[in-house]
This record gives sequence, C-alpha cells and structure tokens, in this order.
Amino acid sequence: MKKFLFCFYMILLSLVAFGINTDEYALLLEKAEQTPAIVFDKEEFSWDKYPAEVKKQFFDGVKAQCELNKVSPSESIPLLFDFVENGKNIDKKVVAYLERYGYYTNYFFEGIYKQIRNQNGISCGYSGLGNLAFPWLTKKNRGKDFNEYEIQYFWWVYDRQHLPKIWQTWYHCWQEENSRSVPRRYVLERMISDVLCLGFYSFPYLAESLANDKSLENVADALRPYACFSIKGDFQTWWEENQNNYSFQEAKGWAHAQNILKKGKIAISQSAKENMPIWHELAENYYAGNENRYWYFFLSDKEEISEEDITEATCKAIEDK
Repeated sequence: MKKFLFCFYMILLSLVAFGINTDEYALLLEKAEQTPAIVFDKEEFSWDKYPAEVKKQFFDGVKAQCELNKVSPSESIPLLFDFVENGKNIDKKVVAYLERYGYYTNYFFEGIYKQIRNQNGISCGYSGLGNLAFPWLTKKNRGKDFNEYEIQYFWWVYDRQHLPKIWQTWYHCWQEENSRSVPRRYVLERMISDVLCLGFYSFPYLAESLANDKSLENVADALRPYACFSIKGDFQTWWEENQNNYSFQEAKGWAHAQNILKKGKIAISQSAKENMPIWHELAENYYAGNENRYWYFFLSDKEEISEEDITEATCKAIEDK
C-alpha cells in the first residue's frame, strides 16, 4: 500500500503564551506544512529522482512535526485557537510538493485546522449526526451539520461546557448495559467507540469513575492503541502523572464567541460563521430540557442485538418528534 506522509503548518504570530515561544512554534508549523507528500514503497526509490529542495523540505518537515508532537495539548490547543481568533495572515499561502502532481498551494488557515483536528481530541467525521457530543443535531437540521474541521472552534469556545451532561448520559447507559445478566457485545463495542470520539476530554471523568467501576477498564484498554496518548499500564496511574498535559481553562462561552464572529478576519469558515448561532440555539434548547437523544434510549430490550439494531436505534434518535 502506498504511504503518504502529510504534515501541517501554522500561521505566524509573535507572542509568548502558555510557556511556548510562539515564533518558534509558528516556524515549526510552517516547516511541517511544507513537508512534501512522497510515495516510498515503490521499486527503486531514490531521492535523486526529486528536485534537490524536496529531500531537505521532507526531512525538515518530519523533524518539525516531531517537535510539534512534543508540545502538550494543554499548551498547543489554546494557542492554536488564539491563532484562529486572531486571524492574522489567513490569506497567506504555503507551497508544498505533492508527488505526481508537482507543487500545490494551500491557505494557511487550512493548516491551522489540520493541526487542530490532529490535536484537539474531539472527533465527529463528516457529520455530527448521531455523535455522542452533539445530541442536539437532528435530521431536521441536517443542512446545518458539520465536519470535524468546522465544529472545532464551536466545541472549544462553547459546546465543551456541556461535557458533564454528555458524560453523565453516556455513563448512565453504560451502567445500565453492564447491569444486565449478560451485557450485549455489540452494544458495549458501539458505546466504547462513541466515548472514544470525545478523546482526552473524557479522561477526567473516566479516571474518576474507574475508581469504583472496573467495567470501565474496557474503555481504558481501547485507548491504549492510540499512540498520541501514550497510555501505559494502569490508566488512573497514568492519568495522575499526565493530567497536566490535558488541563484546560474553562470554555470562554457564547458571548465571547459572538464578539469573535463580529471581527473582520478570523480563521473560521464562512459556513461555520453562519451556522454557529443556529448550533448554539439548538444546543441551548436541548440542554435546557430533559430529553435524551442518545441511541441507547431507543434500543430494543431484546437479548440479541445486531449492528443493524443499533443503526435503527440511532436513526430513531436523530428523528425529530
């Protein structure tokens, strides 16, 4: 299989925040975004077949991305979203080499969101429909859905404040399923997959609940293959040693987001700018009520559950009543 190595770049900004020299950080991001995309597993590979600068850009880019990966999320993520809000140089372009296509150009803000997507923990694919973190999105509002890039700022500045309710809903269902005489395999597998989409945002809740609920060891085990977390041994012990790397300030809230949206140039897509007030209204209405749209509440009580049953329950969950 052909393997492509893509690295991503960040906008220049001269500040010092969270202990990071942002000039140096921005330079690393620029080098990472300029990393050529090369096909290596082909016969008779040789750097001699490429322009001279491509080899240097490749190794400089890989080295830069390795340095970026050493920066903890608690430092890098707030900084990245400061870049988004600041909006400087969002029209600037970066050029990189793509094998078989030659040189191509991206806007810097694309690199911002690639880096955020790789580091921010939350995952929703190409649509938030049916995602544990966004129960307020239904089929009726499908035209206002989003992909993983568009939702990142909204999640960071506002929606993550609902994490206690999100975890409480999921964990209640997890306990219900594990209280059955024989928990259903497909149900547990899907629930683990759902909570993994919260990434490290779920870690404080997981660590706290693990103290009294060993069934959650299955969730911790599912996290270990993710190299980005480097979880080794007992999860709670690991968390005690590493929790500062995932410690964030509280969400700044919707009033702050509104002020940012009024600014001229910000690194937020036009569709996200237009849809964010609607997302906010949907979320506020949902969390103000007592409704639960997690698919588990729509699942049959029968002993044998298939993937098709879970899909059916998910479809019911996102239907408007």
